[in-house]
Amino acid sequence: MLLTPRFVLLFSFLVTGTQAWAQTLQFYLDAAFATNPAVQENRNLSAIAELEISKTKAIYKMPEFSATANLLYAPVVEGVGYDEAITNGALYSGQFNLNMPLFTGPQFDAQVKNSLVNQEIYHQNTALSQHDLARQVTEQFILTWQNQERIATTQRLLDLLAEQEKVVRTFAENAILSQSDVLFFTIEKENQQLALRDFQMAYRQGLSSLYLLCGKVDTTYTELQQPDIQLKADTAGMSNFLKIYGLDSLLATSNQELSEMKYRPQVSAFANYGLNAIMLKDIYKKFGFSVGVNFSMTIFDGNQRELTRQQTQLAQMTSGVQRDFQTKQVEQQRLIALQQINLLDGKIEAVQRQLADYETLLKFYRERIVRGELSVNDYMNTVKSFAAAQADFISLKTSRLLLVNNYNYWNW
Repeated sequence: MLLTPRFVLLFSFLVTGTQAWAQTLQFYLDAAFATNPAVQENRNLSAIAELEISKTKAIYKMPEFSATANLLYAPVVEGVGYDEAITNGALYSGQFNLNMPLFTGPQFDAQVKNSLVNQEIYHQNTALSQHDLARQVTEQFILTWQNQERIATTQRLLDLLAEQEKVVRTFAENAILSQSDVLFFTIEKENQQLALRDFQMAYRQGLSSLYLLCGKVDTTYTELQQPDIQLKADTAGMSNFLKIYGLDSLLATSNQELSEMKYRPQVSAFANYGLNAIMLKDIYKKFGFSVGVNFSMTIFDGNQRELTRQQTQLAQMTSGVQRDFQTKQVEQQRLIALQQINLLDGKIEAVQRQLADYETLLKFYRERIVRGELSVNDYMNTVKSFAAAQADFISLKTSRLLLVNNYNYWNW
């Protein structure tokens, strides 16, 4: 039969479709970053801090216009009522007011600096939230991929057992081997099938955990591409974990500068225009205006200024102590992870050689079974040892990926 291009395309899709749709680690990272509320919150806080700068400009650099109106009537009936010396009997008032702060350059600069520091802190918190989230998603991806590998190796082992079971069954039918040998294969195959179901269940649970971290409502079964996670270059003492302590120190200094502004003279000019009258008679003549200057200055407030300075110094000392401690923690975590990775690399190479030896041995044993030179029991013991070595190899690869992920987390 002549195969049409459409048929060939469909057949290729059915054969390779699973691999084509295997999802990458980056896919889940992008999804998590897009939906995580902590990341979104810090981004919004950064935007709020940026808007605060515009708000500060409006407060310290722009005039304030307002309108006010008052209508008061306080009658005295038969000598009973408010004292007219206080109320004037009535009040008819309506003005447009202008207020303009003066000499506010230092206050404006201090407030802008404070907003910029806060904005940078929110940027750093956003980066830290993303970094923490990336570690969680990567770790869950690795653990889920581990179960996928277990499924694949168990399925290959089942295929091997099924192939050998046919040979043993043929020999049993010809009285070369016993039925107990066939049963031996059947029992081991059933054990591996149970293990396969456990791994499949664990894999689906891992996918569900990935979807949860990404904020997705999804139960789709999909395969995962093998994670390619490499050790990142040494940050050489420029750890992002330490930036927040420098920013905290800057914020404490900025807050102190804002506090100092309280003790500067506060000057503002004002003007108003409108109606101000206590009688309706000739009220049209009561329109007018006024201008003036307001001045205030703190002279004594119970030594609060010095107390605030001491608080700032203590806050900066605390930040310095925390930074020194965190520096040692980061370095220790990196060294531990690197040490464990180096130890694992040696063991992984040894297990790889062992697996190659097992594959050669099993091939040799299969030939001997066909010739009737090897007992089924010896063959099955070798198969079990091979399966254990495969499981150990998967665990070692997973542990190494987790350690690299942990190293990269601290080497940031």
